[in-house]
Amino acid sequence: MHPTAALLCKTVDQLLNEKNSDQITAEEVLAKSGISKGSLYHHFEDLSDLIETTLIIRYAHWIDLSIRSMSKLLENGKTTKLLKEGLFKVTYATQSDAMAKTRIERAQIVALTQNNPRLLKKFTVETDRMTASFEDLIREVIDRKLFKPNLEPRAIALFIQAYTFGLVINDLSEFKVKYEDWVSLINQVISEVFIND
Repeated sequence: MHPTAALLCKTVDQLLNEKNSDQITAEEVLAKSGISKGSLYHHFEDLSDLIETTLIIRYAHWIDLSIRSMSKLLENGKTTKLLKEGLFKVTYATQSDAMAKTRIERAQIVALTQNNPRLLKKFTVETDRMTASFEDLIREVIDRKLFKPNLEPRAIALFIQAYTFGLVINDLSEFKVKYEDWVSLINQVISEVFIND
């Protein structure tokens, strides 16, 4: 991404920490970033295009962190025991209540794609990239005989994203499942369904 476009996205990202996307104006983006109006429209079709691009960057951020964590696990997890312990730590970190706001924002971004073909296209490209990255990592784990061989890597990649994303239901519930119970369930699935003991 061009440095000017990146600065505009960074500015919108900061504004999204303070307000909803439909409350952001071009004037405040330009004032806060110091970028000219002409530069904004050189890099993006309009303000909505800039906001959509930034929303996709925010959506992908946490999954990219998970992918990097999984990559480190593969470097260090030479045995099923080490891999299992590492996966448990990743589960513990990614499922925490502290991530609730991020999960809810990601659900809102998904909802925005429903009537927005341009955002849907950006979303599809990014989610396909993320799923393919997870799939490659999982295929490597299967090839190293640490995961069961009969598993479909892309299905596991989708499952991992789904159980994290789906926790938004609990985030919005009055009668929440305890964090420890949820993490315990995920770890049990990892142990019994995935790990090739």
